[in-house]
Amino acid sequence: MLIEQRGEAALAGTPLSLPLSHLLDAVVAEPGVTVTEIAHRLGKSQQAISQAANRLEKLRYIERRVGSGRAVALHATRAGREASAEAVTRELAAEDRVRELLGPQQFDTLMALLATTRDTLRHEA
Repeated sequence: MLIEQRGEAALAGTPLSLPLSHLLDAVVAEPGVTVTEIAHRLGKSQQAISQAANRLEKLRYIERRVGSGRAVALHATRAGREASAEAVTRELAAEDRVRELLGPQQFDTLMALLATTRDTLRHEA
């Protein structure tokens, strides 16, 4: 929770939350990705991802285009790519601050434990 709070604090002053930032990152990294694909990867409902995509679209950070078949593909706009880059920079700075506070060894241990916990809980679900 504290790591998440620091991430949210890093994005203060921007229209992005951590979940919106992560969705935007996914769209920037993979132009043409669909809501269904992202929902499956993140283990979230299509409805939740679609609502987040709607918010990003209202911010003019992404646009929807009809892709192959009837699938609707998500594409980042120039403003979206810029917002994503700024958010990543802010999140990395917050992560560096936590690493400073904990020390490299404790930080690495924490990150490994969080990753293992996430994977275990995903597998159980």
